[in-house]
Amino acid sequence: MGKVSVQIKIIKNIFLLSLSYICLIGCTNIVEHKTSVSKGENLITPYSGFLAGWHVWIENKENYHASMWQHPIHGFKDAYVISVTAPKHKKIAYFRQVIDQPGYDACVEFTTLTLESLPNELYPSDIWQTNCKKKNGNEAKILHLILLGKDSFYHVQKIWQDNFISSEIEQWQSRFKQIYLCDSRATVTVCPDVYSL
Repeated sequence: MGKVSVQIKIIKNIFLLSLSYICLIGCTNIVEHKTSVSKGENLITPYSGFLAGWHVWIENKENYHASMWQHPIHGFKDAYVISVTAPKHKKIAYFRQVIDQPGYDACVEFTTLTLESLPNELYPSDIWQTNCKKKNGNEAKILHLILLGKDSFYHVQKIWQDNFISSEIEQWQSRFKQIYLCDSRATVTVCPDVYSL
């Protein structure tokens, strides 16, 4: 009986030592995830934690990157999109016309309303909202923000189809007005200190 109890104690000690080792190693491998600012130009957006349960689609190509968040129930009928492309040396009005043209072509009724236009800033920008009514009666509203950076061209969209809540649209308009570009290489448009966020 004494030999069996010694063996049980040894097994318990090995088990406890193994458990302690696993916990110790597990704790030393904890990676602290902090928001980071990349070297160069950065698109700074307001807090978007409310998108946590949304479905995310990411597309990366050589000169194009897009991230789309789709509502878990409404899908593309309630989506948020950020696309980044290589810069083109054109005026901001050119990009707006190109973005609006499909609406003029495909919608029975199409309107475009400027909410804020800053064409002469260091990073020219435009915020506007389009409304499209299709032949089948479906309706879509898209809130747009375009920013003309030195390194990239940015297009941010919030899309609603058939279900519009005025207060939600106003919240998104406010969020879009808080989006801006900064450059970690510049002294004029300093990026936020991410460690104080």
